[in-house]
Amino acid sequence: MELAEKYSPQTIESKWYDYWMEHRMFHSEPDHRTPYTIVIPPPNVTGMLHMGHMLNNTLQDVLIRRARMQGLNACWVPGTDHASIATEAKVVAKLKAEGIEKSDLTREQFLAHAWEWKEKHGGIILKQLRKLGASCDWERTCFTMDDARTEGVIKVFVDLYNKGKIYRGVRMVNWDPSAQTALSDEEVIYKESQGKFYYLRYKVEGSDRSLIVATTRPETILGDSAVCVNPNDPRYADLPEDARVIVPLVGRSVPVIRDEYVDIEFGTGALKVTPAHDVNDYMLGEKYGLETIDIFNPDGTINDKVGLYVGMDRFECRKVIEGDLQATGLLEKTEAYTNNVGYSERTGVAIEPKLSMQWFLSMEELAKPATAAVMEDVIKFVPEKYKNTYRHWMENIKDWCISRQLWWGQRIPAWYLPKGGFVVAENEAEALELARAKSGDSTLTLADLRQDEDVLDTWFSSWLWPISVFDGIRNPDNDEIKYYYPTNDLVTGPDIIFFWVARMIMAGYEWRGERPFNHVYTPVS
Repeated sequence: MELAEKYSPQTIESKWYDYWMEHRMFHSEPDHRTPYTIVIPPPNVTGMLHMGHMLNNTLQDVLIRRARMQGLNACWVPGTDHASIATEAKVVAKLKAEGIEKSDLTREQFLAHAWEWKEKHGGIILKQLRKLGASCDWERTCFTMDDARTEGVIKVFVDLYNKGKIYRGVRMVNWDPSAQTALSDEEVIYKESQGKFYYLRYKVEGSDRSLIVATTRPETILGDSAVCVNPNDPRYADLPEDARVIVPLVGRSVPVIRDEYVDIEFGTGALKVTPAHDVNDYMLGEKYGLETIDIFNPDGTINDKVGLYVGMDRFECRKVIEGDLQATGLLEKTEAYTNNVGYSERTGVAIEPKLSMQWFLSMEELAKPATAAVMEDVIKFVPEKYKNTYRHWMENIKDWCISRQLWWGQRIPAWYLPKGGFVVAENEAEALELARAKSGDSTLTLADLRQDEDVLDTWFSSWLWPISVFDGIRNPDNDEIKYYYPTNDLVTGPDIIFFWVARMIMAGYEWRGERPFNHVYTPVS
């Protein structure tokens, strides 16, 4: 009896996968059967398959193949995410290696390079999924920045703006000095970090006294506008109401203000107030009309506002300032200190609180039906422990900073008028019509308008995913969205429950009036 031939996966797997593809065995169209739908969590176009992807997609494949065996009309929609920050960083690095700076290119030239990079590298992870045997309906492959998805995103932005849920304003944001863009609160990862408390001497004008102020960030003294003490603190009861102090090294005279916000028990009870670089200081600045002095360039180096340490990196500046304070007798002491520091989830650098003009989405009303859906088990989490995690996030939700200072992504559909103000529209023709009506100037042309330079946060695309893959934003009554939506099961990692899962639930109730899926399975814990 002859021995069986040795199994050759390269030959066998390719043969059968090609056969499945040729006979469209994974393709689905609406019919009389009950649908079973899964949308893939779209991997970044910058990505390569890792073990998390392998587990996640294997489980989706098991569910979808089981549904086929049960006679259901199984539809597994694949796709990729344009990943604004990560992709732009890759393209900038590639250009730099070729001796080209992004700043030397026009927006259109840069985007040409970005699309070229995407076409070359963006499909790698989907090809790897094919090699695994994933039974996706590849004919339905979507990309968060393709024409259909982009039109949907723009339509949603305009809709939310017209509903009064999107607004523009100067706010304290999380600034990523590496990517040079704002981040949402959810894109900041807090890590325990070893640092120092620096005790600085602020000399009181007209006396020999000094106030000792503790800070973990001595470089920010360049932007100090005041020192704040608690009005009930007996240590400062003898200070005159109009007392002023001199900012160390800077020589700026600033007022001493009194507010119960300051914790008498913490540190020295005297707080330096830097409105441009701390969210709580910003609120104090607003309350007392303090000057706001932004001391950082977008890349985290010191700007020329004060004339000291210009061009120096923020952390290098910290070291130099410590030495200068010591040399001038303005450093009382330092102490080792452990605190939580925010880092960019995308680039890994320490974020800077920064005042910036940004676009925001008001989340409170959007969150209500999405919270109730999970709490009432309309949507079930497996394992159930993530239900409480979800509830905590949703009950403490903040407005979403949706603008990013990048070029790769959906450009914000707002156009600024020559004499001030702006209009929001789905396209240039509508923008011009609105601009003429708003300004009362019928002679305005497109050349007179300036479109906003920023793009939308990548998650502003992917939160529409279960709807947009079936063209349910542009064509809300089409046969496919009515047949396949809501989808059945979502398989994803617990790390993006808020980034993606919660926002998809909000979008589902806002534009479809119902849940986007029945179950959320998070296999990695």
